Order: sequence, then structure tokens, then C-alpha cells
Amino acid sequence: MLEKGHVEKSAVEDVSLPTQEDYDAVVRSVKDYSEGWYDGDPERMRRCLHPDLTKRTIEPGPEPETWKLRRPITFDRMVDATKEGGGSEVPPPQRRYQIDVLDLFRHIAIARCVSPQYVDYLHLAKFGDRRWLIVDALWEVRKGA
Repeated sequence: MLEKGHVEKSAVEDVSLPTQEDYDAVVRSVKDYSEGWYDGDPERMRRCLHPDLTKRTIEPGPEPETWKLRRPITFDRMVDATKEGGGSEVPPPQRRYQIDVLDLFRHIAIARCVSPQYVDYLHLAKFGDRRWLIVDALWEVRKGA
């Protein structure tokens, strides 16, 4: 039982607040992911992905109005697809990106990237001092893409 006047320490007070460098590093990794894809640059793609990446999407299921998870894309497949050209067929003037860091807590973050063809929700984790890598991605094709 707490005594009158005792103030319980808030969980928020225990949180290591993210720095501007953390936000910037998350945005940099997401830029490497999206711009690397559209530029067909496998090095940029390689440096932003964790080797255990799981990238998934949904697709129509066998029954009308149903959906299922598509087979995941791995780190190696993502780098290879980028090397094969990625999204380089999209003309540079149409390559616009919106990157939002939705949340950042200590060593984990979630970001949304809206690119010419896709919307991606990305889970990132911090490895080392400033290295933020994408560990999970859930994506869907944009309408009209």
C-alpha cells in the first residue's frame, strides 16, 4: 500500500529518450531502402537491411473477399531484386517519397514510407552506436501503381 503523498515513478521517466541523431539515422536507413530500390543500388539496400529481414505483403486468397500472407522476401532476395534493377523503371521525376517516423523507443522504431509504387511499414532496430537496420517490412502496392 502506498502512503499518502508517495508518487509512483512513471514508466516514462525511465525511458531513454531518442536523440535527433536517432531520428536522422532512422530516416537515413529508410531513404537507403526506398532510394536504393528505385535507383537499383544494391549497396544502399544492403546497408539498411538486417540479414534476418522478413518482408511480407498480403494478396487475395482463394475465396472471394479473403486475403492471405504471401511468401516472405529475404535479405538476399531483396538485394538481388535491387541489383536486377529494383524500381528503376519509374522515371526519376516521379520518384517522390514520404517518410514518417511513427515511433521510436530506445533501440526500436517504426516508420512508414510512401513511395511511387508502395506503402511500407518498417520495423527498425538499433545495432551499435548509430546503425539502424530494417528487420521487418509489411508492404502493399498503392492503388493505380
